[in-house]
Amino acid sequence: MIRNEKSLIVSGLLVTFISTAIITFLFLSSNLSGLLYKSILLGAFLSFLNFAVGFLLIKLSNKKSDKVFLTMLWGGLLFRLLISLSLVIITLKFLEINAYGFIFSIFFFYIFYLIIEILYLNLRRKSQFDGK
Repeated sequence: MIRNEKSLIVSGLLVTFISTAIITFLFLSSNLSGLLYKSILLGAFLSFLNFAVGFLLIKLSNKKSDKVFLTMLWGGLLFRLLISLSLVIITLKFLEINAYGFIFSIFFFYIFYLIIEILYLNLRRKSQFDGK
């Protein structure tokens, strides 16, 4: 059970590292083509970048008023979705990648990082109510 912010972040990074290690192992053992390997890692990187920006915005809005927090949360979400959509379109258009592996990777890691963000916000809410 994840009880604090640090263990949540460590758990998320551990899962990211393990999944990347598994993908690399499959590539090195010749079970994945180079094109698919590059596509999966690129999708994972774009999702991680999206997560890092969102998490940074959440951390910056911590201990601010509710209005500022919600503005940064929803505005950041809109900004991140537009940037992610642009990067996905540019990547699919101009880079030679496996489109199915790339999209699946983005989908998987986006959902994973979204769960991490939700758990963090839930931990934040619990700590606010425990502190009052």
